[in-house]
Amino acid sequence: MRSKVKGGRLFIPHSRPTIDKEDINAVTEALASGQLAQGEKVREFEENLARYIGVKYCAATSSGTSALYLTLKSLNIGEGDEVIIPSYVCSSPYMATLQTGAKPKIVDVETSDFNVSAATIKKEITPKTKAVVVPHMFGTPAEIEEILDLGVTVIEDCAHSIGAEYKGKKVGSLGEASICSFYATKMMTTGEGGAILTNNRELYDKIVETREYDKKPLNTIRYNYKMTDFQAALGLSQLKKLNDFIRRRREIAEIYDERFSKHNVITPSIPPHKKPVYYRYVIMVNKLKEIQKEAREKGVICEKPVWKPLHQSLPNVDCPNSDYIHNHALSIPVYPNLTEKEIEYVTEVLEKIIAKTLD
Repeated sequence: MRSKVKGGRLFIPHSRPTIDKEDINAVTEALASGQLAQGEKVREFEENLARYIGVKYCAATSSGTSALYLTLKSLNIGEGDEVIIPSYVCSSPYMATLQTGAKPKIVDVETSDFNVSAATIKKEITPKTKAVVVPHMFGTPAEIEEILDLGVTVIEDCAHSIGAEYKGKKVGSLGEASICSFYATKMMTTGEGGAILTNNRELYDKIVETREYDKKPLNTIRYNYKMTDFQAALGLSQLKKLNDFIRRRREIAEIYDERFSKHNVITPSIPPHKKPVYYRYVIMVNKLKEIQKEAREKGVICEKPVWKPLHQSLPNVDCPNSDYIHNHALSIPVYPNLTEKEIEYVTEVLEKIIAKTLD
């Protein structure tokens, strides 16, 4: 998919999937096989994804939200328990936690990397705390070692970060379990879909046992959270190219780093022990709404990377860092099929707009 031309100028969406003929052929072959529901393709996808992340077990699911819900339930988390989640994240972890009957405990994030940290988590731990969900926001790993040292069960949320590395290990291999999302515009896609990764055989068995209900006794609640074979066929094709996707995102980020660092904006600052994947390229600017509006008028669609911090919809929760980020963070198009012409257009447009806001 290429950018459209409107009124003689480029129109560049904030996100778009990277789909090629190989992907289309993989799905077509799966459909033509007659095996549409969960089958051999799903099993192959699970095996390959587990190998890529570096864990023993993987269970594919219908979405990232269902993956997190199944993980929480399989950890016996429910009514009377608390699950710590960041405010600066989409509502999926909140909804999955509510669905178990547990209470979501909202905490602030760090302005340096938009992630929760041991410091923001520690002050909210109580005897009721059963887990903490740690998203690696926008593809930058959280300081996961420090969080693990708190002694609370850690579920990594890798919806943005599949392929990212922390101290030489892939994120998703460090917590008790991790979940992925393969929505249309994620790092790789199966259209909709998700996965759970773990080295815990007992947890994995429980997840698989409750992921589907057919031909099983009625002694426990089970679900229909399976992935289809044609989704898995797309996932297998995308997984083969994931490292190329990541390489291209990093190339684009390097261009943005060089161009935007000349202006009065804060660009991503990544310490050497982290290897991000740049699911989003987020700059911090003043006059965010003005920049976003004028960029849109010129055909460059930039967005707030999180629609609204969770605490802003809840009573008596204070997360000042999340408020600050929400008022200054701007996400710029960064996806593998951006052309050189499009990248140049994005940078030219934003450089001119940002320079004007400084006058």
